[in-house]
Order: sequence, then C-alpha cells, then structure tokens
Amino acid sequence: MTNEFKGGLIVGVENSDQAKIAEGVGARGVVVVVANVNMNVTDIAFPATAVTADTAVVRDVLGSVLVPVIGRIRLGHIIEAKVMEACHVDAIDEHEGLTQAADEGIEKFSSNIPIIAGVQNLKESLKAILQGASMLRTHFKLKEDRPLIGETVKVLTKIADDIEGLNGKTDAELTTYLGSIKYPLAGLKNIIKTKKFPVPLFAEGGIILPTDVAMVMGLNADGCIASSLVFKVPDPKRRIHSMIKAVQYYNNPAKLINYLEDS
Repeated sequence: MTNEFKGGLIVGVENSDQAKIAEGVGARGVVVVVANVNMNVTDIAFPATAVTADTAVVRDVLGSVLVPVIGRIRLGHIIEAKVMEACHVDAIDEHEGLTQAADEGIEKFSSNIPIIAGVQNLKESLKAILQGASMLRTHFKLKEDRPLIGETVKVLTKIADDIEGLNGKTDAELTTYLGSIKYPLAGLKNIIKTKKFPVPLFAEGGIILPTDVAMVMGLNADGCIASSLVFKVPDPKRRIHSMIKAVQYYNNPAKLINYLEDS
C-alpha cells in the first residue's frame, strides 16, 4: 500500500477539517498528529509531539476522508500500535519525535498493516527494512519544538553519500560494511545500483514550502510529508496545492515558478 504514496504529498493534520482540505487538493494521504499544545504534569513541560493523537480524532479523520490515514505512535509502544490497528488506520508511523516507550521499534512483521520507520543513514535504513518497515522517512529532529528543513536535508544527503561511498566496493568490502546487519548482499548491490530502496523513502521535517518540497525531491526522496504547520498560513488549501505541484515539477524550474507565485 505504501507504494501508492510514491510521487505524492502526505499532509500532517490535527483534525478532520484539515484532512478534508488536504484530500480536496490531491494529497496522497494524511497523518494524524497531536495538536500544537503543551501539557504540564508536575512542572515537567512536555512538547506537542510527546504523545500519540487522541483516538477520537483519528476515528473522526477516518470517517471524513477516503485517502489513506496514517496513525502516529510512540517508538516501541506495541499497545498504541494495536490500538491504531483496531481503529483501522491504513498505516502506522512509529515516530521517534514522540516520547519513546522503548529503545527499539516494535516487531513490524507481526502487524497486519504497514509500519513506517524513521531513519538517519543507510545502515539504519537497512535495519528498518529487515525489521519489516514498509516505508522509510527521514528521522524527525526538533529545535524549540519545531522541525527544521536543514536537518531533513542532512539526512537525505547522508543516505545518498553512504550509498555512493559503497559504489565499486567488492563483495568482501560490502560484507564488512554490513557487519552484523543481515541484509542480503544482492539487495544491497541493487540499492547501490539504483540508488533506491525496495520501499519508499519520504522526507519529513520542516517541509512547509513548495521550495522545500522541490529541494528534498531533488535529493532522491520518493515523496514528502508536509508539516501540519501549513495550516497556519493564510491560505492552506493553496499552499498544499502548490506543494503537491512541487513534487511533480521539482526538476522543472520553469513550471515550478508558477506555483511559487500561487502559494
């Protein structure tokens, strides 16, 4: 199912109204995120990304749109994964940006729906695929509770550099590189040859402008996840539409400029 997201934009939404806007302008899917509020418990400030979204909101979004709906859970939280599955979301995003419930991600092959994993480099990507991830996205980093596009670019560049660095290596050298990672050598060679993973790699983190979209698509991402901050701009509908067009025309500046003016 995650292959259907390729070449498209997924939009972070906080409610069904936002989901309808995203669907209406052509988003491939939506991911339900926590509303931008802080919760203070015994004087400890938790950022907006601390917990998974309310299941009532998830269900409301599911009942409002026909595009795939992704539920976001805390890293390693198997119960939240089961709850999201019971809500009948189309995929689960196991997100390191939320408060972690464990040091490692959940066992993904046991899930009946696709699970998305965050990665920062080639080795993490290979491990995630081995663990059953159906889709990869750039590891989410925050500064002052805000995602940074620069960090997203760094991750995509790191992955590309890691792959390029293995070009021309012998089987013995590739085996040494893999170390304890039991990724098939033939599969690694194919990644080196095609510069693509067998599952989609999406860019996420600070993506709120069409130019952000074009930049990460040019760094070999298969698509983008737009921040829910796009709904803070004066005309979210127009902005999301422009971002979707930027996915399509990222390598065509003459076309892209029309949508920069439109956003």
